Amino acid sequence: MTGPTADRWCCRAVQLAARTLPAEQRRRYALEFIAELYGMPRSQQIRHSVHVLSNAWALRASLAETGPTAIQEKTMTITTSRLFRCRIRLHRWVWVSTEDGDRYERCIRCGRDRTEKVGDSPWRGAIV
Repeated sequence: MTGPTADRWCCRAVQLAARTLPAEQRRRYALEFIAELYGMPRSQQIRHSVHVLSNAWALRASLAETGPTAIQEKTMTITTSRLFRCRIRLHRWVWVSTEDGDRYERCIRCGRDRTEKVGDSPWRGAIV
């Protein structure tokens, strides 16, 4: 037995509505609109998709008016270029201190700590 599904034409209608939104938020809203259709009877899905279509431009205007928040901008910047550099091991190391005064190096882009490695010996760190 299958669960309730969304009507194909209603899904296309809400995807069309999402195409009018700003590119950075288009996918998120398309998925949310489709998810709302599940569990509704077909007649309600049709009404809902028409409502979403008719209000798409108003939603676009309000999204464009507010723009991304400072946190979203920072997240978008970090995930695009900064983490790419860290993935190819071009970290930007800075010295930081712990609460008890110890110092260590940490990448300011991804937050990775630098630890000293002295070979691959099982006796690494042992005083000989």
